[in-house]
Amino acid sequence: MSTNFFVQPIATWPTVQMSTVSVCATCGVFDACVYNYSTSWRCVKKVPELVCGRNLLQVGLLNVHLEAFGLDASSAHMTDSRCSAHREHNVTVWYQVERRIGHCGNTLKTNGTHAVYSNSLFVYPVDRRNDTQPLSFPFSCVYPLETDSSLDVPIIPFSPADHEVVGVGSKASASMSLYRHANYTDPYPAGKLVTLLVGSTLHVGVSVEESDAKTFVVVLEDCYTTESPNYDALTRTYMILNRCPQTQVRVEESGSSLRASFSAPLRGDYMYTFVHCRVSLCDKKMSSCTSVCSRRRSRSVSMSIPLKPLTIGPITWAQNLE
Repeated sequence: MSTNFFVQPIATWPTVQMSTVSVCATCGVFDACVYNYSTSWRCVKKVPELVCGRNLLQVGLLNVHLEAFGLDASSAHMTDSRCSAHREHNVTVWYQVERRIGHCGNTLKTNGTHAVYSNSLFVYPVDRRNDTQPLSFPFSCVYPLETDSSLDVPIIPFSPADHEVVGVGSKASASMSLYRHANYTDPYPAGKLVTLLVGSTLHVGVSVEESDAKTFVVVLEDCYTTESPNYDALTRTYMILNRCPQTQVRVEESGSSLRASFSAPLRGDYMYTFVHCRVSLCDKKMSSCTSVCSRRRSRSVSMSIPLKPLTIGPITWAQNLE
């Protein structure tokens, strides 16, 4: 009777160990030696700190790492070599760039829900020569463009490149106000009852907080009144539908900036009236953000991102204000 045994070749283990030593020896102070799916070892760049603000993208590198790797903190710049703004705070050097497309080499990608700003930080050795190659740190900041979401954990809408640092910024926010006059400069106090004569003109203005005003504009999608503060109420009187004003409604501004406004007469349909608007952010570099309205029209596909519905009210009416 014979028994078959599987014998592991003795030479295999020293080979793996030597491979590990040789690969990991090439890793720098900004690298970690990582075992890749039980097949091989590789050097992976350590992740710098990344802060994705509404106005600034900031990359932080520890002073101790810069010094250990012989890098000159003052030599760093973004993709555009003219952009080298930085500051030192505690033990970290922070490099910053404004969150604008094209600024300092920033690129922007958008889809139906997110905007992704990307750039790279380049840092040179202290004793650099003309042929010295800098160490690069690609990074991307992902900004949710929808203000309402059922998820607390952001989903990255793209596949980051190897070694890329990815962070998530805050959501866009919008506000809506009822104004006293057509110049849209004097709003009524928010959340308080407003009494107007039947037939008075409602002046409604919307604004969105967004730093990249050259790329995004706000669009009035649907605006309507209900007798309750619930924007999902089934009984509605539309003032704007599919971006188009209804009878006696005038759109003053929509699809041209981060502000939008319209005016409409106050009807006596309800004892208390609430105005609701569904608005969106539109990437004007990717699609048309204005609409041509007619009685019969098909809605075109656009790169607009819906924001959380806005509500103002209550508004009540009177025959006279005496």
